Amino acid sequence: MIYVIAGVVLGIIAGMNLNLIYSPEYAVYISLGILAIINVIFNMINDNIKGELTLIKSIAYLACDLFFGLLLGYVGEQLGLPIYLAAVFAFGNNIYKNLRNIINIMLEKRK
Repeated sequence: MIYVIAGVVLGIIAGMNLNLIYSPEYAVYISLGILAIINVIFNMINDNIKGELTLIKSIAYLACDLFFGLLLGYVGEQLGLPIYLAAVFAFGNNIYKNLRNIINIMLEKRK
């Protein structure tokens, strides 16, 4: 878990110091990719605390989240509809659910 936290901190520091310029047309895809990765990180932390973490499961989570999130973004762009918001809400809901589970497990361990 220390490695995950260190990786997130290093990623934030690197992202703030690198001057990367991207086209605003890709903003939806970048935001969906970031949310998918954050979702996978919280899934991995939750599974690690429960003792159910495997590499195959983590790769499957990442592949599915990225594929379906980016697919919804692409289909929404083609139709001119904000369908990608469904992925944003689903990822957000899953992140909060995993965060709640992590906090509950940590509080139970503290007792």
